[in-house]
Amino acid sequence: MDVNYSNLRQLRIEKRLHLHEMAEALGLRTAGGYQRIETGENELKAKHIPAIAEKFEMKIHDLADQLFFKKKVEQTSTEKEVI
Repeated sequence: MDVNYSNLRQLRIEKRLHLHEMAEALGLRTAGGYQRIETGENELKAKHIPAIAEKFEMKIHDLADQLFFKKKVEQTSTEKEVI
């Protein structure tokens, strides 16, 4: 799934949370570890989503709507044309 990392950063900034606060919430050793997630250098792991949602005071599904790009699936017909 494609992650919108710039939204992750923007949400943190809007909530006025520091990198070290986010790192601590995710069990990371350094603020740089969290910053690498925000830049996409390190992959956002599913196990981190609940902690991020809690820090952002959001429901998990609302956070997912903000972070994950939705791929549009084109509808195709299953009916066969009769000639």
